[in-house]
Amino acid sequence: MSSTDDSYSMTCSLPSSLEQTPLSSLSAASSYSSLVNCDETISIQHDQQQQQQQQQHIERKIKTNDMKSDTNDKMTNGYNNINKRSPHSTLLHRHVNKLCSILEQPIEIHGQGSFPALNIVPKDFLIELRRAFHVNQIDIKNIRLNGGAASYVLTNDKSFSYTDIDFVFRCDLSSETIWTQIKTIVCECLSQQIPSTSSQLSLSPIIIQAAYVEKIVRVINPSNNDSWALISLYNINGQNIELKFVDRMKRQFQFSVDSFQILIDPLLDYYDRISKYQQQINKKQQYYQNDYRSSKNNRYIYRYPIISVECLYGSFDAALTHLNRRHIVTTSPEGIHGGGLLKYCLLLTRGYRPYDNGISSWQLEKLMCSRFFIDFADINEQEYKLLSYLSSHFANDDSAKYRYLLQLSTIIERSTVCLMAHERNLTLTLITQLATDYYYRLYDEYNTYNITTAEVTVPNSITIDVIYHNELDEWKSLYTPSKSQSQLQQEEEN
Repeated sequence: MSSTDDSYSMTCSLPSSLEQTPLSSLSAASSYSSLVNCDETISIQHDQQQQQQQQQHIERKIKTNDMKSDTNDKMTNGYNNINKRSPHSTLLHRHVNKLCSILEQPIEIHGQGSFPALNIVPKDFLIELRRAFHVNQIDIKNIRLNGGAASYVLTNDKSFSYTDIDFVFRCDLSSETIWTQIKTIVCECLSQQIPSTSSQLSLSPIIIQAAYVEKIVRVINPSNNDSWALISLYNINGQNIELKFVDRMKRQFQFSVDSFQILIDPLLDYYDRISKYQQQINKKQQYYQNDYRSSKNNRYIYRYPIISVECLYGSFDAALTHLNRRHIVTTSPEGIHGGGLLKYCLLLTRGYRPYDNGISSWQLEKLMCSRFFIDFADINEQEYKLLSYLSSHFANDDSAKYRYLLQLSTIIERSTVCLMAHERNLTLTLITQLATDYYYRLYDEYNTYNITTAEVTVPNSITIDVIYHNELDEWKSLYTPSKSQSQLQQEEEN
């Protein structure tokens, strides 16, 4: 056969070979090619997803770093505030330690007559009160630490001191029945603190109230939208425990330095959990130290909770700056009650100075003096208020009382514009007489004064002004007399 025939036969044999190829092999080949293409597609998509995830991870990391840097920029004096003008903040660990020292330190509540002194630990007493209120279906929204004790927790001033420990209970006082129940519960909790060695026969709430409560105040003033009450537990050194129950109160602070309120409910819950854990351990006859914070077994069980702070002045940062720099700042001074003048003079004696934030010092003093004489118009009311204020804020420190009265006399003399001359002189005479009593009482301890002479020898151990006394046994003025020339010559010779 020729070559053309051979080529023809070969070309003709191709379709015969295709016809002889089984269908299963064709389907397998097609499926294999589809699998190969699918794997390539999946691998490409997987790579794209990995790239997207890596990109998202990088973006999240950058965003997190930006947020951290923004957070660090907003840290002011150790406080993490969202807004510099925000009234809210949280305590740092060192401030929580100071708060715990206040709540854990026992305070003596002294009784009248033969009633024994009660050794009260504030945290335990508050937990018992809260539990009793809950059992009697009295809704306590929260418990707060207020006043000088709250300022002590926040300040950086190591010389800062406080007297009373003020606790604010936010609750409903819409009816007098609730207020009666609150008084009864407080007195019952006090009776449980009486030592077991003392007689506890039929100690009714009325007897407990007469023995341990220094004062009870109930204020209802619809015009000012005020509804609150106060129970003050007596301490002979002036460190009273003040329990204030507030439903509505138009103004809860006088100056920015005492406008802080620390919410202590989370810390009381923390102490309650620790106490329950301690009871469980005691059942297993395992003994630990009494100090929860220093106990090795309790230290790592629960961490301190986050403690929130609210500043009623408005700006937490601004009020904290005033506290650390000893500035006297307030808002709406015409709304400060008569006690604001006494607190203002107390701050002056402690080294605080007025700060002009739109209200000058003379305007502030004028408004506070006017409000003082409106609230305490009678001379007897003024005397009672002064004596009670001196007793509660200075205890037995006659030197501090004397300096305080001199400061108060100066402010009233230069800033009172709402009284007639004889009314103002009557108040100034009262202050002078009180200062004179403390002056002689102070120097009786040292036996260094002579009533018949005009000049008084001042001991080197204290620094105090001298009251001038003339030959006719009349008090003229409060000032430090100048030394005579003979005394000056003797000092120069020495």
